Parts: sequence; structure tokens; C-alpha cells
Amino acid sequence: MKQNSTLLPILLALGGALTAAPNAQLAADPDLELSLLATGIREGMEMSIARDGRVFLAERPGKVKLWHPDRPGGLTELIDLKSDTRREAGLMGIALDPDFEKNNWIYLQHTVPAPDDPAVYVHHLGRFTVGTERIDRASEKVLLKIRASAENRIHEAGSIAFGPDGLLYLSVGDNQIRSEYLFSCKTSANSNDLRGKILRIRPTAGGGYTIPEGNLFPPGTPKTRPEIYIMGLRNPFRIHVDPQTGWLLWGENGPPNHWAPGTPLDKQKSIPLGYDEFNLAKRAGFYGYPLVIANQEPFTHYDPATMKTGPVIDPKAPMNRHSGNTGIRNLPPSQPPLIWYAGLQKEFPELGNGGESAIAGPIYRHLQTYPAKLALPARYESCWFIGEYARGWVKAAKLDTQGKLLSIHPVLPPLRLGKPTNLKLGPQGRLHVLYYTKDDQGALVRIENKGAVKSAIAQALVHGLEQPPRHVKKSPLAKRGLQLMTKSDCLNCHQWTRPLVAPTFFEIAERYRDNKTAPKKLADKVILGGVGEWGQIPMAPHPQHTAKEARAMVETILFLNQLKK
Repeated sequence: MKQNSTLLPILLALGGALTAAPNAQLAADPDLELSLLATGIREGMEMSIARDGRVFLAERPGKVKLWHPDRPGGLTELIDLKSDTRREAGLMGIALDPDFEKNNWIYLQHTVPAPDDPAVYVHHLGRFTVGTERIDRASEKVLLKIRASAENRIHEAGSIAFGPDGLLYLSVGDNQIRSEYLFSCKTSANSNDLRGKILRIRPTAGGGYTIPEGNLFPPGTPKTRPEIYIMGLRNPFRIHVDPQTGWLLWGENGPPNHWAPGTPLDKQKSIPLGYDEFNLAKRAGFYGYPLVIANQEPFTHYDPATMKTGPVIDPKAPMNRHSGNTGIRNLPPSQPPLIWYAGLQKEFPELGNGGESAIAGPIYRHLQTYPAKLALPARYESCWFIGEYARGWVKAAKLDTQGKLLSIHPVLPPLRLGKPTNLKLGPQGRLHVLYYTKDDQGALVRIENKGAVKSAIAQALVHGLEQPPRHVKKSPLAKRGLQLMTKSDCLNCHQWTRPLVAPTFFEIAERYRDNKTAPKKLADKVILGGVGEWGQIPMAPHPQHTAKEARAMVETILFLNQLKK
């Protein structure tokens, strides 16, 4: 698949600073710029980054693709698992083994049809071996199988993360449909079911696993599964483990904030509504769903068979009374989230308003981990990067040494780029973001210091940039715009006649040759940004330019039509 050049990244000028802003949706850090590494990613779920900067990407339909920093050709397909993708199933998670440089092991969470019933599918946590150019399908060692429901193909989660001690964490959704929240008592609040959980195991060299100490239920505890580390979750879509502290981080995708039409009043009292969460766990625990939600807000027990409500749930001593519960009845105390929100949340106004779909990222440890100049600024030390799929932003949640939330600051505003699905830090301290754009396509971008990007541009200059036509340099009409284009980032994406990241200047001029509204339309787009005119390649906003400057640059491009006369 043809992709964008890695030698000339797209640079997005981002305004603002790491301080509280009146409009947090629009502000961002002025010292950061964005490089577009690859586009055309189909339903990108998760990525894992090797120590040499290679990025391994998992696409939900089943393909694993590789972005290599030394290969400007773009993405390379390593394997196609042809996963079962009905509803939300598919290839959901990916992680490299902590000793990947030695053993070439990669872990994938993917779905396959059940051998005894094609209507049912099974989650496979598989370990594969990465070869020179491909991932060997026959090398799979299936560590864990999780049977899903035949009718409820939803809330799959499937994220994989390794802790500093080599333990593997796996998130599993509750596998329940939207209209049956309390039915999640059969999964999320069921100690004898692996769904609606974050599991923790220690992989073995032979392709199996052992149970580490400190999980929620010791091995041999009746009606429990020893793999469970965190329970009481709906859809912990993406997870991370902080390499310094071992803290487990995840975003919890909660239920909608409204009842379905026709929901009986008695049932409304017992159905958890709204609230996505960002959670930080230092030890094993129960996180409430579907009995307790948000800031320890309890609900009432509900019997789906009789359609009658029972007593109010006690967050300190929750009980799973559901008839479909095969686990223990008395559950551990419910633990509160670090952040909770539904719409415009008064406790966290920095998150803005809109839909809810929490995406957890990593904690930045600048001083201990990333001394290189390429890393993000040191002021991001101890910041937890979080994203919002529905709202399209990336923010930094500043934490103290105990994991307490201090403040929330903007990093990237919604730039029409798309919806973030995964955030990871590379080996040089640069933040990688995997985005959904339109039509299930996506992009891989990298947030870095301006100085780092400029050094990449300097390397690209060695390979040669195309010079503007001689008549453009001499024309008084085009000269001013050319000077502005050279000082801005236009030439990082566009060339005159040679295809690069974005369309050539001659192609743009030709498209708008007879369009009298083009000068104003294009000038506005230079300032505001946009996507969709030339496929899914986003154009960054350039608020640093005045309308007059933007118009001058556009007129230089349109001047090219005169050279064809």
C-alpha cells in the first residue's frame, strides 16, 4: 500500500500553552508539532512500538501492519488473520514481548469462530513469532481462550499491556448489549467469568501462563477465576501500565446518559446511566459496574425476571444478586475512578462537552526515561496522556507522586484529524496517536518537539526539495506569497510537480483554474484547516497567518495557471 513519505512530516502549528485556558477545546501547546507518519489504516485498534522506533499496528479486520522509520514506502503488511468481525469483534489488541529484541514474540488478541458453534466466537490471546518480513501464522501459541456470547457481539475491549515486572495485562469487555446493563452482573460483576475484567498473568516460554501473586482472588478460591486483577468494568477499551510505578491505567467506556424509549420507571431507577471514566489502580480491585458508577454513585438491585427493584446497593459492600451470577455473591468494596464525566461535567470542566468515549494513554516520565532532546518537554513529567474518541481531543492529566489528579491541560485540540483510539510513547519520548478518520480509515501521527521536527526537515533537505518555477520567483504577484510559503510549513507537504504527502501546487492550481471563489475559499482553508478535498489527508490550521498572508500564498499557487497559457 502506498503511503506518505516519512522524510517530510506534516507540521501542525498548535497555539496555546500548558496552562489552564478559557477554551480548552481550542488551546494546545505551542512547542509541539505533529508529524503524519501513515494514512489508510483500516480500523486501527492498537499499536506497539519497538525500541528501534518500529510501530506495529493492529487493524480490526485482522491485519497487522508495520511502520518502519527507515522505510519511506509506508506500511508493510505482516499477517492477515481474517478475524471474525461481526459487530465489534476482530483483532483488538497487540503488544510486543518485553524481550522482543531477543525472541521476536508478539501477542495478539483476536476472535475466531467457536469450533462447536459458528454463531459463537472465541477471543484468542495468541503469541506469534515475527519473521524477517512476515508474522508466521503457524507459530501461534494460544495462551488464553475466552468464549463470548452468541447474541451479544459488543464491548470487546481486547487491549494488551506489559508491566515492568513482565506481567501481561489483558482487558476484556462485558460482552453485553446496550439495553441490558444489569445483565452485566452475569459478566462484569461475576467473579467466575473473565468478561468485564482486566486480567493479569505471567506468560511462560512454552506458550502458557502462570498466576502471579496479588490478583483479586487467590488460586483455588471457590467460584472465582484467578486471572482476574480488576473486575466490574463495562468496556475498558485501551489500557496501559506505568513502567515506573506499575500503576494500571484504563479508560472505561460507560453506558449512554439516557434511557431507551419505553423503559419502565422502576427499571430506570436501577440502570446505570452516563459517565465514562479514567481509572488508575495500584492494586487489584472491584470497580463497580454495573452496581456502582462514577463517584461511587450506587444503584438499586433489579430482578429482570420479575421486573422489580430491590434495595440500594452499598458501594462498600456490593452484592451481586442476579440469577445469572455464577460467582460469589458478596463482592469486594467498589473503588472510585480518578476522572468521571457525562456531557459537561462540573468537576472536570477542562474535558469540555459532547459525547463520551474515554481513551487512556501512558504516563510521561521525562526525567527518568527520556533524556534525549527529541523527547516531549520536561514540563510533561508525570502527566497522564488521555484521549477522547467522541470529542476528538488529547489532553495531559498532571498527577502527583501518589497518583492524585492535580490538573488537566490541552495537548491537541480537535483538528478535524479524526478520533483517537490509542496513545503510545516511543523510545525517544515522542507521543504516537492512532486515529480513526472517515469511512473506517485512520492515520498514525507523532507529537514531538518543534526542534525534533526541524532536524527531520534538515535531513529531508539533503535529499533535495524541488525548486519553484523560475517565473514564480520573478513575478511581483507571486513573490510575496512564495516568501511566506517558504517560511511556513507548506513545502513539508506540497511540492510543485512532484507528489509528496499532499497534492502538488500545479494540481491545486488546475483544480481551481476556473473557480472564481477559489482565492477566498483556499485562503480560509489555510487558516482553518480541513480534510476530505484530496482524500483523507488532513490539512492543519495555520492561525499564525493573517487573512492577507493566506490570500497571498493562495494567489501564488493560482498564478501557476498563467504559466500554462
